[in-house]
Amino acid sequence: MSGGAWHGAAWAGWVLGVSLALSIHAWQAWRRGWSAWRMASFGLGCALTVSAAWGLHNPLQSMSAYAAALMLLGQGVSPLLLLGIPYEARRAWHEPAQRWWSQWLLDPWVAVAVFVLLTLALNVPGVFDAALSNAVFSAPIGVLLLLGGLMIWAQVLDGSRGVRRRWLAGLVIWLASLPMMLVAAVWVWSPHVLYMPYLDVLCLWNLTPLQDQHYAGLAMFVAGLPLQLRAAWMLIMSEE
Repeated sequence: MSGGAWHGAAWAGWVLGVSLALSIHAWQAWRRGWSAWRMASFGLGCALTVSAAWGLHNPLQSMSAYAAALMLLGQGVSPLLLLGIPYEARRAWHEPAQRWWSQWLLDPWVAVAVFVLLTLALNVPGVFDAALSNAVFSAPIGVLLLLGGLMIWAQVLDGSRGVRRRWLAGLVIWLASLPMMLVAAVWVWSPHVLYMPYLDVLCLWNLTPLQDQHYAGLAMFVAGLPLQLRAAWMLIMSEE
């Protein structure tokens, strides 16, 4: 196993990236007169991003803490960041001037593919073991999860979603979120520790590795509920 935490460059990169995003948002909000609650939402999302990044810096301190940090990045901060941008600005992402990036990042099928593949790939024991054994991997993994979360949440918010019919968008995203919930169920109910690096690690709270894994599954399940509920609401309550 490598040293237990990130090198300073990884942490500095996260802080710099979040600071840059917050500065750009503040400038746009001031220039366009966005409401205070939009700025507060984006600011809270940025603060939680930094907090989640700190939770990733030492993957082997606790599986439940590491899973909570990953899910906070993938599912917690994404809606806050996107809601910090008004509907009109999100709708403008589909205009020709911004199609060079939005045709990929806002494509619903690309978003679903990225989200499902990340969910499955990062939770296959062999792949996840490698990430846990080398803390340096957790920095880019966090970036990928943040990107995947933004892409999938964009598909359940008006303005940025790519599927015109709300009920269909809700159905697609609800189905896409099922693998994440199934993984959470496996973590909660498995009678064995699935990730070998944790067998020799004492959790921060003196939990056994198996208990730690069960709490990690619970963290994933709770963090995944808002996306499922939002998608289900769009599916059931849509008037289209």
